[in-house]
Amino acid sequence: MNRRTFLSSSALAAAPAYLKGAGRPNQYIELRFYDLHNGTANQAGRLREFFENEHLPMTKRLGLGPVGYFQVYLGPDMPKLAVISALDSPADIEKRRAAQRADKEWMQAVQEVAAANPVYDRVESWLLRTFDKMPRLEVPELVEGKAPRFFDMRIYESENCHKAALKVEMFNSGEIELFRETGLNPLFFGEAMFASKMPQLTYMVYYDDWEAREAAWAKFVAHPEWKKMRSDPRWAGTVSNITNTHFNPLPFSPIR
Repeated sequence: MNRRTFLSSSALAAAPAYLKGAGRPNQYIELRFYDLHNGTANQAGRLREFFENEHLPMTKRLGLGPVGYFQVYLGPDMPKLAVISALDSPADIEKRRAAQRADKEWMQAVQEVAAANPVYDRVESWLLRTFDKMPRLEVPELVEGKAPRFFDMRIYESENCHKAALKVEMFNSGEIELFRETGLNPLFFGEAMFASKMPQLTYMVYYDDWEAREAAWAKFVAHPEWKKMRSDPRWAGTVSNITNTHFNPLPFSPIR
């Protein structure tokens, strides 16, 4: 390795995650929401156990990471668990499915859990395409002994596809950078390809705790650059409804 190549590689290794992703193809984010009910069947506990003991090891064997496992802390239709994973292309969905079907340990685990009482009521799957200014899911650095972070998932619905595209443009034109500056740490931003409440975009941000969340949003809404952006008539009326759901990562989740 020559000196120029070494310096370039060293600079990239030291760069923030969002700079490392620059110039790389846009990922696709799969969101899977598991609707549960409280009762003697203990769906939430059994599904968490299945994720930890079977699903996560399967993803490691097949190299399907990064994957995050979450429970809804505050939001609609509780109790609910969610699994978040990144794909390099929509074609990866079929490749992963084929790899899972070829994995004997996984297929045995699926058959065993299917033979018992259902571990969830229904499952809903969404596919999002990441934004150009944040093309990769950015996994937070794990710090030994640090409490799990607090996550927000926000859905921005629009009246039509044109306005939805304008809101994506607004994020790509400076709003993502403003999020980072004010402490709204992004996990991903995605435009819905297949989802409910379309047209819409969905993003997820995280904080060290609830107090950090309150401080970050207060700083964001008071920022002069945000006031300038929101007053731009080009982006007026791009969001017709917002759904905000709070998530806690499960203790074994690689994203937490």
